[in-house]
Amino acid sequence: MANTVYENFILESKLTDLLNTKLDTKSLMTIDNSLSETAGMIKKINTYTYTGAVENVAKGAKNTVRGAVTYSTKQYEVEVAQQVFDYFDEEFMTDTNVVDMGMNGASTVMVNDMNTKYFAEVAKATLKQTYAKGAKISYDTVVDAIALMNLEDETGLFLVIGNDLKSDIRKDADFKSKELGKIIADGAIGTISGVPVICSKLVPAKKAYLTTKAAVTCYTKKDSEVEQVRDSEARKNTVVMRKVNLVALTDATKIVEIGEAIA
Repeated sequence: MANTVYENFILESKLTDLLNTKLDTKSLMTIDNSLSETAGMIKKINTYTYTGAVENVAKGAKNTVRGAVTYSTKQYEVEVAQQVFDYFDEEFMTDTNVVDMGMNGASTVMVNDMNTKYFAEVAKATLKQTYAKGAKISYDTVVDAIALMNLEDETGLFLVIGNDLKSDIRKDADFKSKELGKIIADGAIGTISGVPVICSKLVPAKKAYLTTKAAVTCYTKKDSEVEQVRDSEARKNTVVMRKVNLVALTDATKIVEIGEAIA
């Protein structure tokens, strides 16, 4: 019997394919492959925030509030996302699916890890748009959130909601009157004011995020890497999968948190 059941490059290709076919937040972020820091090193990132207000002005009048962009510097630690599983030659000979099932399970855990990191960063949004306490999120709420972002070009905007708000959106009269828009990612249910709506169970209850890919950046040193170690005497194969990455909120002007008002 050969020393390895699968070559490393075959397993790496298999992992890459699995990661790319799952609904994950990589499609909602900017991917930056320039990461040069090693695991455990600190990367300093500037996060930009816009403050301002939309005002109704009379003829000849000027705004009383001026918009401004500020930034703060935060430190992030570069992390290694790694999964390991073992299988024995006897298991593979009994059922050749054991490796495929292991790769499926490990890739799912890796995707979930990336999703958790993404939503931890969007939760740091500084721009807030609320809807009345006890009310439901509506078409108008999203339109107000879009106005809060103060964008001339709204291309690339998308709305991420939790499953609890999905029915509220679908029942909204203005939403129902529109035809389903172009779906930009698996899980999108349509559009509001031209903005695609995407659902994720990781969004906190009664919250939604209006954002673009520019808000969060995934700094990656290597997208996916696989190596396999074999204990010939025990006929035990250990598959190690890893990613070296860093997920950070990098532009807070490109995200608005929508939530129920406290009072």
